[in-house]
Amino acid sequence: MKRIFSLLAACLLAAGLAACGSSPASSGEPKDYAAILTAARPAEDNENYVIFRLKDGAYTATGGYAGDLTDEDIQSQGAMCLQLLGLAPEDVQEAVFSVNLMNVQSYGLAIVKPADGKEAAVTEGLQTFIDGQKSAQENYLPDQYAIAKAARLETVKSGEVVLVMCEDQDTVFSSLKDALA
Repeated sequence: MKRIFSLLAACLLAAGLAACGSSPASSGEPKDYAAILTAARPAEDNENYVIFRLKDGAYTATGGYAGDLTDEDIQSQGAMCLQLLGLAPEDVQEAVFSVNLMNVQSYGLAIVKPADGKEAAVTEGLQTFIDGQKSAQENYLPDQYAIAKAARLETVKSGEVVLVMCEDQDTVFSSLKDALA
């Protein structure tokens, strides 16, 4: 009987250690923000909207039509989207973001790890983006104005600033927040 309990206790301990080791937060491994954003949004959005990533001064792209873009296109469109979001490269340690560049849909998702001392600048820039979307849609497309008005902007416990402006924003935001915890 003691052997069974000892074996059971050893198995439980091993399972607990394995579960702890697989978490990026506990292992110290960097988070894959693009994968987190991809998992949080609907499959249709993954098919239609590119996710740009800015890290170490260079842009990469996944999802949507990213496969059709040249490296030059990725760099220029990534910089344009970052600027649209009200962000400057020096404010960002790392970021992933996806926006609609057409003024017919309020759509913007971002996970931003601010550079040291730049959280306020990042939050202010993203709030300016939200305010611009609300202003652009208020008297134009009521359904898109409602999406912009309901946008979520929050700094999560792990330190990233998260923007969610899309349909079903509460579900997407909750998914991102959980994945970043």
